[in-house]
Amino acid sequence: MSHPAPEELLLDYAAGALAAGPALAVALHVALDPAARRTVERLGVLGGALMEGEGEAPFDEALLQSTLARLDGVAVEARPAPYVPRRGFEWAPAPLAPYLGAEPSWKRVFGGFEEMRLSLPGEHRVSLLRLEPGRGLPMHRHIGEEFTVVLQGGYSDSTGNYGVGDFAVGPGPEQHEPIADPGEPCIALIVIEKPIVLTGPFGRFLNPLVRRGVI
Repeated sequence: MSHPAPEELLLDYAAGALAAGPALAVALHVALDPAARRTVERLGVLGGALMEGEGEAPFDEALLQSTLARLDGVAVEARPAPYVPRRGFEWAPAPLAPYLGAEPSWKRVFGGFEEMRLSLPGEHRVSLLRLEPGRGLPMHRHIGEEFTVVLQGGYSDSTGNYGVGDFAVGPGPEQHEPIADPGEPCIALIVIEKPIVLTGPFGRFLNPLVRRGVI
């Protein structure tokens, strides 16, 4: 993958310390990226080794490094038997299936793209977005966390080009305008902690609606 998830995020995921929305984003990335899967497994084994040492003499640096060296030999577990995705959702990795509902459907929203909001506990807004080739999201910036995982196609913005399995961490106050690459529609999972702030010419008129979740 050109854009892996940050290792500290993978560590929080392996430790079960992420909120539901970010945890789903990382789970999808791990399902699509063997390297991320291996990292999560190594971190899980390391966490178990550290917990086994609780109550005993604390780990010193040499012991930690020797533990990490042994973990280099941990093999990535074979993937389970492929699940059968529902028709029209062949791009959806297995961890997404429980959140699609009985009759998942896309909703056309402002900006010329389609959205499917997912119901997860917690304060993050979790959505699937679908953009036709050449179409983009409105220019915007973020005031909270944003995590994106590409599930089909790809997109480009000021931070780079992202393909299937790539993990993007929102650029924060830096504005960006993701645009779907040529080819098949771009489908991505988007997790945001707080409403985006539109920065285009009409942003100041539309941001109150964005904050209320209308658009």
